[in-house]
Amino acid sequence: MSRFYVPPECVAGGKIMIRGGELHHARDVMRLAAGDAIVVFDGTGKEYHGIIQKIDKGQMTVTIKKTAERKSEGCRLILIQALPRSDKMDLIVEKATELGVERIIPVTTERTVARPDTKKENLKVERWRKIALIAAKQCGRTTIPEVMPITGFEDSLKALNDSEIKIMPCLYDDAKALKEVLRGRKVGSAVIFIGPEGDFTKKEVEEAKAIGAIPVSFGREILRSETAAICALSILNYELRW
Repeated sequence: MSRFYVPPECVAGGKIMIRGGELHHARDVMRLAAGDAIVVFDGTGKEYHGIIQKIDKGQMTVTIKKTAERKSEGCRLILIQALPRSDKMDLIVEKATELGVERIIPVTTERTVARPDTKKENLKVERWRKIALIAAKQCGRTTIPEVMPITGFEDSLKALNDSEIKIMPCLYDDAKALKEVLRGRKVGSAVIFIGPEGDFTKKEVEEAKAIGAIPVSFGREILRSETAAICALSILNYELRW
């Protein structure tokens, strides 16, 4: 069944109003018509099953037949991702969305190569937010991860005091095996730090450790930044959410 997104203010009185790009997709791409059944979610955890009542030039009206609330369960995941080169962040945002991440914080670190100017930063963040929305629609999520503005590494640490566990994959000698750190843990929130090409600096690792982050290792292999993000999130899901 076709699935669409609307902001919460477009749902009222047993009706849903679909406009803009979602209207174009439904009417001109999917060729849907009055009487067709669709699914709509509002990004807050609510999902609606409805029937298209009518399609006008500027909006599509849907009559709600069933409402379900399906918010995220288990551990809340936050990804702090050092900006990788090229368009690799697109893949990371897409897969992080599929793997249930609640918030994505793109950061610049001492070894970050990709450093867009302010104008390009804003365009990139908007692009990542669109990718997160599309991925949420595709994978069946009813919430959309919050993609934050690009920030510096030190600034990103200030908003993490309430997280119950903070994991930092890195290549330093005191890093613990990830399976040992997660074994037997049951927590409500977790942060995962993923470094840039070349890894975090010793200074950054120490700064993260000062707020409770645990340096961890994936083993002998050195993973690319995008591979590390997907690998770490998959492991955290298995150990803490699934």
